[in-house]
Amino acid sequence: MLLADGQHAWLVTRHEDVRTVLHDRRFTRDVTGVRARLAGTAVSPARSVNLDGRPHTELRALVAKSFSLRRIEAMAPAVQAWTDDLIDAMEEAGPPVDLVAHLADPLPALAICELLGFPAADRDALSGWCDHITAVGAGPPDPDAWRELTAYIAGLLPARRGRPGESPAPDADVLTRLVHAYDTDRALSMEELLSLTVVVLAGGLETTRTAISAGLLRLFRHPDEWQKLRARPDLVGSAVEELVRYQPVIDVNRLQIATEAVRLGGQEIAAGDLVQISINAANRDATVFPDGDRLDVTREPNPHLAFGFGAHHCLGAALARLELRTVFATLLRRLPGLRPAVPMDSLSWRGGHVTIRLETLPVAW
Repeated sequence: MLLADGQHAWLVTRHEDVRTVLHDRRFTRDVTGVRARLAGTAVSPARSVNLDGRPHTELRALVAKSFSLRRIEAMAPAVQAWTDDLIDAMEEAGPPVDLVAHLADPLPALAICELLGFPAADRDALSGWCDHITAVGAGPPDPDAWRELTAYIAGLLPARRGRPGESPAPDADVLTRLVHAYDTDRALSMEELLSLTVVVLAGGLETTRTAISAGLLRLFRHPDEWQKLRARPDLVGSAVEELVRYQPVIDVNRLQIATEAVRLGGQEIAAGDLVQISINAANRDATVFPDGDRLDVTREPNPHLAFGFGAHHCLGAALARLELRTVFATLLRRLPGLRPAVPMDSLSWRGGHVTIRLETLPVAW
C-alpha cells in the first residue's frame, strides 16, 4: 500500500497475521531505530509507551496498577452514578437531545479525570486540548495545545507529592503514582511524566466517547439487534464486544517495521519493510468470525482485536468495557424507546483525528 508520505508498506488484514504483527518481536514500532541499525548507525530514542520492549514495559508498569481490574471494578458505582446523572440531565432537557454532548463526551471525561486525579470541572478544557493534539495531518500536533496541556499538568504536581519515603496508596490516582516514581524512585524524567500523562488522558477521552456514540448508531441501524437487547438486557456484555468488533474505534495502528526477514501469510517481508495492520479487516476475517459482516449481539466466542493484542493491549480496556456496559444497560432500562431524532444518513462524522467519531447524535424517546 502507498502511505500518505509516499512510502510503501505491506497491508496486513488476516486475523492470524495481524496478531503476529502485534506480538512478534520481529516487528516493532521503532521505525527510526531499526532503520538506523540496518544502516549501521547508532540512535537512542527517548523512552515512550509507543515503542516496544523495555522502554515500553518500564513506562507502562508505572501506571498499570491504576488500571487493574480490581481498581476498575471499584469504580463501577461511580460510573453508574455519573451515567444516571447525565441521563437525568438529558431527560430534564427533553427530546431531542444530542447524546454526544450530553453523554458520550462527558462520561469518559469524568472517568479518566477520576483515574488521573484531575479536577472534573476541568474536563471541557482537557477535552479541547486533546482534540488539538490528536489531530492528524502533515504537521506535528498543535504545539500551543501541547504546551498549555503540559503546563496544566505540571501545575498539579506539587499537590500530588507525598511525604518522603511514603508509598502511594493502593487506590492512588495515576498522577500521584507518577510523581512518586519521579521524586522517589527516579524511574522517569519530567518529560516522560508529562508525555505519559497526556497519552493516558487522550486515550481515555478519545476512544470511549467514540465507541459510545458510534456503537449506539450501529444499534439504531440494526433494529433487530437493538430489539434483542431490549428483550434480553443480559446480552449487554456480549453486545459491547460485538460493537467494538464490528466498528473498531481505531482501524490502523501505528506503523511498524520488520527487524528481520519474516514470512507472513505466505508473503516474504524483508528486514526494513514497513507493515500496516487493519484491525477492521482482521475483525471480519471469515475464518475466525462466521458471517463477520453481520452485527450479532449474541456472538460467542468473539476474539476481536479492537483493544489490540500482546504487549500493547489497551491499558484502559477494562475501563472502556465498564463504561460501555453501564451506558447501554442504563439507556435500555431508563429510555427503552430511545431512537434517532434525525435521519441517520444526515449525521456527520469528524475526520482528521486518530479516531473518526460522530459530531452529534440527536435522539428522542
